[in-house]
Amino acid sequence: MRRAAAPALLVAIVLGSACSSGTKEVKLRLPLRPKLAVTGRERISLAPFLVASKLSDKKDAPRYKDLDLDAEFRRYLGKQLGKRTKMTLVTMPQDVRLPTQNLKDLGEATDFWRGVGARTGADILLTGVVDFRVENKSGYRTEEYRSPIDNRVYYRQVRIESTGFTFDVTVVAIDAHTGGKLFQENFRDTKEKSKARVDELVGLFENLFSLENQLLGLFVVREREANRYVFD
Repeated sequence: MRRAAAPALLVAIVLGSACSSGTKEVKLRLPLRPKLAVTGRERISLAPFLVASKLSDKKDAPRYKDLDLDAEFRRYLGKQLGKRTKMTLVTMPQDVRLPTQNLKDLGEATDFWRGVGARTGADILLTGVVDFRVENKSGYRTEEYRSPIDNRVYYRQVRIESTGFTFDVTVVAIDAHTGGKLFQENFRDTKEKSKARVDELVGLFENLFSLENQLLGLFVVREREANRYVFD
């Protein structure tokens, strides 16, 4: 009886000491691998992107007179790749024209991409489709207020002036040597600003700043904060 009770007593002591021991919550930075299998030193070139608003048959599809969405996005992404990666950014010839206006067919145009790869000498080509929408989100909102006359709470309709900015991009990565599609992913960000801030370019770049780390996560190792517990 005593011999049988001894191991049980020992287990109880160990469990009791574990339960009574303290724990400490710490924040760790954990590496996230890039979504593309790259060494980080490839030659990369940015091909034209389809602009969703130009593909729409709707009469009310947005048209931005002073905003070349494809050019602005490629210029921004190129600068970030130049600053945040060790990749070599290769200039895309200006006479390159996409062979199709369909995203699925674009990713499957292997002969076309192989030819572009031979012209540029790049290892990776980027293309896809971009969309940017500016929406008037003004409307009425119910809010309560206390009357200074009888000190009672009433409800009233208040007009709120605001503008919504939505940026949506699907990035397609192409192997420039084979013309095959390596990767495709969609990124989207929405912001809402006061009526006084309706500048299209300001709204666009605020969307891009929010998506910057996600976009670069295709090519570079990122860090993510996570909580972990350390037992004393």
